[in-house]
Amino acid sequence: MKRLISFLFAAILSVSLYTNASAQMSIGGGVVYGFDIEDIGIQASGMYKLSPEMRLGGDIIYWLIGDETFFGETWSTTFVEVNANFNYIFYDENDLSIYGLGTLGIHYASFSFDYSFNGFDESGSESDTELGLGLGVGFEYNLGGVVLYSEPRIFLSGFDQFALSAGLRIPF
Repeated sequence: MKRLISFLFAAILSVSLYTNASAQMSIGGGVVYGFDIEDIGIQASGMYKLSPEMRLGGDIIYWLIGDETFFGETWSTTFVEVNANFNYIFYDENDLSIYGLGTLGIHYASFSFDYSFNGFDESGSESDTELGLGLGVGFEYNLGGVVLYSEPRIFLSGFDQFALSAGLRIPF
């Protein structure tokens, strides 16, 4: 794991040293609301500018789905998304950018339960991984050293879901 982190850090540093003075890369984070699961997630993202109109990026979303208890049965849920994103910028003037968003993601869900009643104990778990294809639109507003963003996105396959994310990106 340490080697992987060292390699990724060296790769990012190498790419950033060979870019020109304009910001080619950005990192950021924000919050996401999933309308189908009706919960909030935490998002971490990165972006690399290929040309003035095209960008590649990725994000990880960890959904904050808590444990729930029903009649002595406790359900624990974990839901994580890892997404590769492509942006095509349609409008980029006056510190405002509007772009189309295409996403290919791997979505992981895990459910486990514990049941206890009158000395009878039962537990179990299930997990599922799906490949998801998503479409959306993004809005960015440049505040100087920080960029505000918002991205409504719908996944058409995998764990179907409409989500709205918002946060900050730091260009470097």
